[in-house]
Amino acid sequence: MRTYLDLHRDEVAHAMALHRESYVIDASLVAYLDYVGEDIWVDDMLKGGLTASNVTVGMQSSLTEALNEMSQYHSWAEKTKEKALLVRKVEDIKRAKREGKHGVIFGPQDSSFLEGNTNFLKIAYDYGIRVIQITYNNRNAAGDGCKERCNAGLSNFGVALVEEMNRLGILVDLSHVGDQTSMDAIEMSKDPVAFTHICPRASTPRELSDWAKWNNRHTFYGEFTAYSLQRAKTDEAIKACAEKGGVIGITPYFAKKPGKSTLTDDIVDQIEYTANFVGADHVGFGSDVDYNSTLDRMAYIQKYPETVDVSYFSALDKDWGYGWLGYMPNLTKGLVARGYSDQEIKGILGGNWLRLFERVWRG
Repeated sequence: MRTYLDLHRDEVAHAMALHRESYVIDASLVAYLDYVGEDIWVDDMLKGGLTASNVTVGMQSSLTEALNEMSQYHSWAEKTKEKALLVRKVEDIKRAKREGKHGVIFGPQDSSFLEGNTNFLKIAYDYGIRVIQITYNNRNAAGDGCKERCNAGLSNFGVALVEEMNRLGILVDLSHVGDQTSMDAIEMSKDPVAFTHICPRASTPRELSDWAKWNNRHTFYGEFTAYSLQRAKTDEAIKACAEKGGVIGITPYFAKKPGKSTLTDDIVDQIEYTANFVGADHVGFGSDVDYNSTLDRMAYIQKYPETVDVSYFSALDKDWGYGWLGYMPNLTKGLVARGYSDQEIKGILGGNWLRLFERVWRG
């Protein structure tokens, strides 16, 4: 199996040109402005050639708190307009590409901020929200998250929420959502849905990598392997999502296998499993990078340099493993090494997300 490290010079040049030409979209990341700072994360995204990202906002329990956070983003975007813009429609992503800026999509990973009231959804939409993950790890008013014991399905409010999201043109995200709730939402939605940042359960590594073993000592999720499988999606759900016209975003977070493989190659393994199963035109990328953790991790490494080799990546490309998307071109190189066509690569990098957004947002 060829890896991105095996590419000869002309292939690397082709991959880099392809990366520059493509819409490159990260379907899920976290960057709280009051923690990360004004420009650290967006500069990293621009370095990696990322056109747009679905940024987690609205993880509060009330609409007022969520709107306050989004208003901070609006102020930030005005001050940072030479680098970034807020995305409300597909044309905004295309404009970001033309102007060399980064497009910021608002996408809460929980619907709790709506306080069980679908009337609040229009307010959220007017503030710029275009993607909502209907539950996080645990149960909320809409349904069960992936860590719930009972695996109940979509609630009555959840059904109404999906219907109103369809009406307004907000993408239904099911990444952290429980198995039955996911299947219910796919069935109930009139529009295509998405898994913005997952790995297939069938191909998620069962044996802990060195990074996962280290992370076990620092995570609030509990035992890492159990959580990685809870967060992963069944073949049944992946197939149903694709048949609905949706996109499955592959995340690096659970992709690392033990041993000396690079995360780039391990991500492509997960992409390959999904593409072989449902077709490359239903596959995308969602980093799940949390820039707050990136800064914490770098501070920790500075204090404890002996941890420097504990990462997603091998020593050859470990920097991305610590949470920097400036290394995103490695993924394009990895896809070239595996023999994907230019058209398939452009789709996986972001074209498939763009097509989905255009259909759901209706413009």
